[in-house]
Amino acid sequence: MQPSEYSVPVPSDRQAILCLHCGKPQEVGRKAMSVTCKFCSKSLKLEDVKITRYEARRVIETCGTVTIDKKGHVVSDVRCVNLVLRGKLKGDVVGLRNVEVAGDAELKGDVTAGALNVAPGAMLEGFYRIGTKTKGEESRRRRVRSLRPRSR
Repeated sequence: MQPSEYSVPVPSDRQAILCLHCGKPQEVGRKAMSVTCKFCSKSLKLEDVKITRYEARRVIETCGTVTIDKKGHVVSDVRCVNLVLRGKLKGDVVGLRNVEVAGDAELKGDVTAGALNVAPGAMLEGFYRIGTKTKGEESRRRRVRSLRPRSR
């Protein structure tokens, strides 16, 4: 085969994503809809999710953006890179980058995010951890886990 007969992805055909589970960055094809993390071997959905009605699930996970519109009402945990909330959400949120809450939105649950943008008038209820983890925080967590008795 001649090089002109087949297509090899070039850097412009690739995008960088963060794994929701291990947090490590990796490059994937721009047109890919799902991949497996090469570090932790977990399945990752890459599509953006838009919710315009009532939905109850165990968890919504995507390496894209989750958008909950004004008429959207979600009862679920959300793990994503970015969250745009204009409706109602009851559940814990882990946003690796940005979580935006509109003025007429309601959010009940704990939020962990890189950045939080809340418009005036939004209703919030829960515990909020904003920013990136420090190395001391990670080592403290590991220490606590290692002190727990192991079940046999």
